Amino acid sequence: MNELIRNATISDFKRSYIWDSKNAEFICLICAKKISTNNTDASSHVLIHGNSLERLLSLEKKYTGLTEIQKELLTMIYNKYTDKEISKKLACSESTIRNMRFSLRERARQARAFLAIMDLTDENVGIINQPKLRNFPAKEGKRKALLPKFANLFEPNREYTEREVKKIIKNIYEDDATIRRYLVDYKYLKRNKDGSKYYRNREVTTMDNAKKKELINKYKQQEIEMGIIQIYNKITGYSFVDICKNLYKPFESIKFQLNIGNFKVKKLQEDWNTYGENSFEFLVVEKLKPSDGATDTKKLRI
Repeated sequence: MNELIRNATISDFKRSYIWDSKNAEFICLICAKKISTNNTDASSHVLIHGNSLERLLSLEKKYTGLTEIQKELLTMIYNKYTDKEISKKLACSESTIRNMRFSLRERARQARAFLAIMDLTDENVGIINQPKLRNFPAKEGKRKALLPKFANLFEPNREYTEREVKKIIKNIYEDDATIRRYLVDYKYLKRNKDGSKYYRNREVTTMDNAKKKELINKYKQQEIEMGIIQIYNKITGYSFVDICKNLYKPFESIKFQLNIGNFKVKKLQEDWNTYGENSFEFLVVEKLKPSDGATDTKKLRI
C-alpha cells in the first residue's frame, strides 16, 4: 500500500483512489481497501471518508508533509474563515496567519516546479516497478495469455496520450510499438484516427454505464433515512442529541470536527478534548420519516 501511495498522481490523490495495474482494480488511498474494477463503485466508496480535503488531510504526515497545525489551518481556509477568526482559533496574531498562508503558497509553487523537474528526469531514467520482459512471444496462444497483463496497466474509462502509453509499456518491454499494435489489434485498447489518444477498451463498458444510470436512478428514488443520534460521554454522563438528516455514516463529519477542535457545541468539544474519543458512545436512537425531520433540532439537545 505504501508503494501505491508513493506512486499516486495528483489526480489520484484528489479522487482518493488509485488503479492497481497488477491486480486490475481500484484501491482506496485512505483505508487501503480493494474497491472494484469500475470508477462508479470507487467514487461511491471514498465518500465515506468525507469530502476531498478531509480525505487528504486524514493521510499520515509522511505522505502529506503537513503538521497538525497546518492541517487545521487549511481546514479553516477551506471553510472560508477570515484571518481574524483563524488567529483566535489558533491563539496567535493575524500577521502570523498571513505568514503561514504565504509559506503554504510558496511551498505549493515550489512543489509544482519540483514535479516538473522529476517528470523530465524520469523520462530519461525510467521507473521500473517490475521485471522487464525480454522477448514477446511469437506464438499466438502465448501472446493472448500475456496481452491482458499489458492491458491491465491501463485504467478503464481514462484517456491516455501516445506518450503516456509508450512510457507505461516501456517499463516492462522496450518495443512499445509492437505491444501497442497488438493491444489495438486484439481490441484491448482503442485509439483515435491520428493515434494521439488511447482508451482502455472493455466489453463491460456499456454494462458499466448502464449500471451507473441504474445506481443514479435508484439513489434519486430512494428515501433518505433521517434519525435522532446521541453522543454519550461514559465518564461524565453528558449527552449530545441531535437530528441527523442522513443516517449513512452519521458520525464521520462530527468526529472530524471534534478532532480539529471546530465543533459547534462547546460543552461536547471540551469533553472531547479532555477525555478523548474512546470515552464516548455513538448511537442512533431512533429512525425518522422525512416528514418527522421538520422538528426543531434545538429541542433535541440536552
